[in-house]
Formats: sequence, structure tokens, C-alpha cells
Amino acid sequence: MPENLALYVLLVAALGIGFLLGRRERRRRPRESGMVAHDYFRGLNHLLNERHDLAIDTFVEAMVVDNDTVDTHLALGSLVRRRGEVDKAIRIHQNLLARPVLSSNHRTQTELELARDYLVAGLLGRAENLLLELARKGSEKTVARELLLDIYQRESDWDQAVVVGRELARQDRSVRAQLAHFQCELAEIALDKGDLRGARGELAKASNFDAGCARVSLVGAKVEFEAKRYREVKRLLRKTRSQDAALAVESLAIYRAASDELDDEKGYVSYLNECLASAPHLAVIEELLGFVERERGAEAAREFVVEQLLRNPSLGGFVTLLKHLDREGAPLPGEQLTLVRRFSQSLLHKQPNYRCSNCGFSGLTLMWQCPSCRTWGSIKPILHDDREK
Repeated sequence: MPENLALYVLLVAALGIGFLLGRRERRRRPRESGMVAHDYFRGLNHLLNERHDLAIDTFVEAMVVDNDTVDTHLALGSLVRRRGEVDKAIRIHQNLLARPVLSSNHRTQTELELARDYLVAGLLGRAENLLLELARKGSEKTVARELLLDIYQRESDWDQAVVVGRELARQDRSVRAQLAHFQCELAEIALDKGDLRGARGELAKASNFDAGCARVSLVGAKVEFEAKRYREVKRLLRKTRSQDAALAVESLAIYRAASDELDDEKGYVSYLNECLASAPHLAVIEELLGFVERERGAEAAREFVVEQLLRNPSLGGFVTLLKHLDREGAPLPGEQLTLVRRFSQSLLHKQPNYRCSNCGFSGLTLMWQCPSCRTWGSIKPILHDDREK
């Protein structure tokens, strides 16, 4: 599909170039007209023979840069960038900017494309300098700020990301969800430094941007745990689960620690059952299994695992059952059971634990921003048979 798109763009560009060159031939001397036409048809021949690189080079060389041909130059520059030839795209756009004939609008468009070239090339500093200027006085302020926001996220410059995000949020309220995550990043930095007051301040700002953000509650619970406010920890973790049931598994360790501090094992078991009902993650099942076995015996524990496996079939659940049977002395011969368990565990270790609901990226650890599509809050724990999708 990308190759077909590239061919289509090149064909359209070739037609446009032919039209522009035809207009000029009437104003050129016969010798100049013949040379230009020769270059054009040479480029078209490269294109028809699928020598796209040579076609692009020939078309660029054949075109004189003026306000009539700038759009075609920009289209070709964008095309070569998408094909991965960033150096060539940079040369095309820098060549345009060196011409004094550009109108103000064309100069802005060219600078924007050059900034995109720098982004793809990883030259973030150069891109940032161009975009800051465009964001101040250019006609493409919104696009420039969107690209700046991408840069600051890549650099983890959350303070600057908040500044730019606020400007964008005035036109697009959906940016507020991203701003909540930026403030959570700043809150976690403050928490790592032991600045609980600063962390609370950042979380308050995050909540103002997006009151329904489950990460605000989850990070808030970590802050309150450090402050030894264990009842508040449990309240915030329950809020996290109500805001996003899939994230309940991320709350188990801290909820158990808070319950231990309050000597409230019964409350923890109750919370586990609530999590099991809303998001039957394997970690929840394994936590409950220990309590069931201790209070009701090995047989009840085995029945509990089998019941959960039947309700939510998964490889992880099967491994948990095998571990339990192995420990309790199952009818299967021990040697065979150990082999089956090891095989199942090896398969389980290859499975991702988290998946992005937006683009499908998967990984072993929770990341608040997807590294593939850069969407915030889209990566969630994979539940039961979701692994098979």
C-alpha cells in the first residue's frame, strides 16, 4: 500500500510539473524549452520504469523554484521523507528556504515541513527552534504547538509539555487528558524526591484537567502511603478501580500493604473479591487462592481455581492450577506434572502482560504512554482470554 501511494503521489506530481513547465515554455527561449522538456520526460520515463528515486531527483532538478512550483516541491519533499530519505527531504526544504521568491505563507509551510524532517531525523533541538518561532508568529501556530508537544514528550520535559498543552487545550479540549498525565509525571518525580506536598499539588492540577483519570487516584494512593494515611490509600485505590477496573491489578500490592498496617486482612479479601468480579486478572485469582486454601483447605482451593479457569480460560490460570495440583500431590505422576508445568510456564513467560487498546502494542510492563502510537492511558493489563486476540 505505501508503494502504491508513493506511485500515485509521484504521478500526480509529474502531471503538475508537466502543466507548470508547459506554461513556462511559451515564455522561454526555444533552447531552454527543449532542455526543460527533455528533463521532464526523462523523469517521467524513470517513474514509469519504477525508478522512483531517479524520478524524484530529475523532477526536483527540472523545476525552477517560484511561487507556482513551491507546492510541488513540498509534496516531493514530504514524499521522500515518508520513504525514509530524510537527508534528501531536508535538502529540498532547505533549498526552498534559500530562495527569496517565497511568499510568507509558503515560507511558513516550508519551515513546518523542515521541522518535520528534523523530527524524523531525531534532530529535536533544530526542530524545536523552528517550531518555537512558528508558534510565536506563524500562521500554523496550532500545528507547530502540536509538534512541539511531541518533542517535549520525547524529551520527558513535562513542564514545557504542560505550557504548550495548555495553549492547545484552548482550541481542543481532548488535550486535557494528556495534560493530566503530564501532571502525574511531575507528581511521580516529586514523590521520588520525597516532596509529598509538591506531588499533591501536581495531582490537584491533574484532576482539574481530567477528573476521571484513574492514574491520578493511583499515584495519589502512593503519595498517601508515604504519608502513612492508610485509610486514604484504600479509598483512593477503590476509586482507581471504579474509574478503570482493568487497573485494579496495579493496586493490589499497595492495598495489601495498607491493609497490613491497619491489621485489616478481611478488608483486603473483600477488595480482592470486588476486583475479581470487575476484572478477573490472574494476579487477583492467585492472591485469593492463598486465602481460600488457608481458610477452607486444599480441596476448596483447587475447586476455586478450576471454577475461575472455566469462567475465564487462560494459560496463566492453567499454570496456577498445575502449581496447586503439583504441591498437593495430584493424581498425575509427579514427573509428568513437572514437565507440563514447565512447558506451560515457558509459554506464559512469552506472553505480553499489557496491550495498547489504540494500536495493539504489547509489552511486559505498564507504561502510561504507548511508545508506538504515543497515546496516554491506552495501555492496560491483558485479562484472561484477551491474550488470544
